[in-house]
Amino acid sequence: MSATKGKLLFLHGFTQSGSLFAKKTSALRKALQKQGYQCFYIDAPVELSAPDLPFDTSNLDSSADTDWKSWWVTNQNKPDYYKLDKAFDSVREAIEKDGPFDGVMGFSQGAAMAGVLCSQIQNLHDKQPPVKYGVLFCGFRIAPEEYQKFFEPPIATNTLHVLGSLDTVVSEERSLGLWNACDEKTRTMIKHPGGHFVPNSKNFVTDIIGWLENAGKEKEEEEDDDDWDQFDAIGGR
Repeated sequence: MSATKGKLLFLHGFTQSGSLFAKKTSALRKALQKQGYQCFYIDAPVELSAPDLPFDTSNLDSSADTDWKSWWVTNQNKPDYYKLDKAFDSVREAIEKDGPFDGVMGFSQGAAMAGVLCSQIQNLHDKQPPVKYGVLFCGFRIAPEEYQKFFEPPIATNTLHVLGSLDTVVSEERSLGLWNACDEKTRTMIKHPGGHFVPNSKNFVTDIIGWLENAGKEKEEEEDDDDWDQFDAIGGR
């Protein structure tokens, strides 16, 4: 394996878990690791039970994965509905254990959370700087009014928004809500001809890695320019 290029934090979707998301993104994960990226998958903090789910569980066989998790409470009748405190705690613990992270990747609800982190992760832990990039699969903008401040001003982090043209779970209109919350100078969109999933085709994986490489270089060049500006400010050249 080549030298480490960066640490990536993966955030799974609603009703998934870190281990399941690792399986579903196996081709992407292995390709990233081969290129020198480190991939870290964590679990969302909210444990789900059958009544919380948007599907009937009565016909599931005994071998079905029932490790259902969510980044926030989705039951509107509960007092902590749509609160992100526990989600932030989970990310904070991940930073303490394995961080700092260079980028975030999220799917669906996890992409919504990743969008927030592109704006706020540096405020969760002293050793975590702003991430260099975020890859948002089938994402959407979180709804509560109290969190809209996270998108003002628009997210300046390099973001890649990946949409499925046949996605019937998160509509393109919802995904555009997150897209529009990002700075037009640093956002990129690609679409795949599928539904609500992370594509694992070779061409798609190659596109993702290519984008990461370019985004990482752009960030390094930006940081170098900032260093020279500071040097000039003290009469260094």
